[in-house]
Amino acid sequence: MPQQPPFLFIDEAEYCGGEMTGKYAIKEKEVFGDGHFKGNPVFPGTLMFEALGQLCVLGLVKGVFAGMERPADPTKIFFTSSEASRCMRICRPGEVLEMRAKPTRLRRPIASFEASMKCCGACTSFIEKLTLTFDYIAQ
Repeated sequence: MPQQPPFLFIDEAEYCGGEMTGKYAIKEKEVFGDGHFKGNPVFPGTLMFEALGQLCVLGLVKGVFAGMERPADPTKIFFTSSEASRCMRICRPGEVLEMRAKPTRLRRPIASFEASMKCCGACTSFIEKLTLTFDYIAQ
């Protein structure tokens, strides 16, 4: 993964049935916790979207999605856009984020996904169209 701690928001992930699923446990002491917000730590909505993007990146790096010729080069995957995205629930330290992402279009250099996140059984965020650019690892 190009993302690394402390900016990696996936603890575990797997590919099954055409989609990636993953989990992230929000730690008691995250690097952003004191500033977002002091005495009332909240996992930022932008990081919810980042976590969903990271799950998509992981699928590309592993080359698991149908139609991929080979794994993507982790140094050549970049966020392009997101459309129809929303956060609906506050998430806090001690909670576990459950993510899923499914490709909707995968043709180099563009990969588009629909992605969503739950916490405690409730939908916390979703992105109807998350788009990344990528290239394959050189052969």
